Amino acid sequence: MWTQQWELFAPQFKEGKAHIDLTDYGVCKTLQLYPGPGFGDLSHCTTRLVLQLMKPHLQQRHTIDIGCGSGILSFAAVAMGSCPVYGYDIDPEAVLHAQRNLELNPDRILFSTQPPPNIPPDSVLLMNMISSEQELAWKTLQLLHPVTLISSGILTKDSQDYIARKKAQNCQLLQTITEGEWSGFVFHYTP
Repeated sequence: MWTQQWELFAPQFKEGKAHIDLTDYGVCKTLQLYPGPGFGDLSHCTTRLVLQLMKPHLQQRHTIDIGCGSGILSFAAVAMGSCPVYGYDIDPEAVLHAQRNLELNPDRILFSTQPPPNIPPDSVLLMNMISSEQELAWKTLQLLHPVTLISSGILTKDSQDYIARKKAQNCQLLQTITEGEWSGFVFHYTP
């Protein structure tokens, strides 16, 4: 079932895997992903938006990929210079999918169904999910230090409400980009 869906939508699907070329995002690397239940095969523009925003913020910084799905953003974060990377998702099947993809893209990434117990200062948080899921995930984080938040999964028509909610959570908007009807954002959070 997953193979048929990924064959239809994942770019450069061949030999049973999606081949994700990161050249357009400033990295000379191609990721390979097995088909599976985890979101993130690069067929949806929200994934592309986060990838476009990531590179300038990741060098030698901890990255936490919240709602990691297939692990695509975690793998791209390592390729862009982040170290270490922690990906988590509440869906155990998605985490298993990401762990399986780790076999194809061996890197120092920990995938889990739980948020990290500690988020170091100056970390980068990646969130590519709809607003209601982001709000639930945000409440689970113990943010004691300033961090950078890179997010997408927000319809452009809803972006002003989203930005207002983030501002109320001590997030300062640094950048917005759009593709189609979706928007991506970079925020600086200060507790």
